[in-house]
Amino acid sequence: MGIAGAGVYLAASFCAPSIVAYVVEETLIQKAPPGTDLRILRLRPEKRLAGCSNKAARLERLLEIAQTLERTQRLTPGQLESALKTCQGGPTGGAH
Repeated sequence: MGIAGAGVYLAASFCAPSIVAYVVEETLIQKAPPGTDLRILRLRPEKRLAGCSNKAARLERLLEIAQTLERTQRLTPGQLESALKTCQGGPTGGAH
């Protein structure tokens, strides 16, 4: 686990999940492919993951996204689409 992953893990363990969500959101924005509509990324992960069955499932999904972000310098459109999927695996709402 890299430094960013360790930081996200510590935040998840000791701080509010909203901090993890904020870090994931900002990192998605930084690593998004050129031409990405940032309005989609600014939709807070908490809202995007509202369909998760519980807080633990939301946090687990955020940590999955964080691991993906840690492994790449710049997301491909496919990686971004995968990161924006809800807990059930469906795409997020909003215009693309």
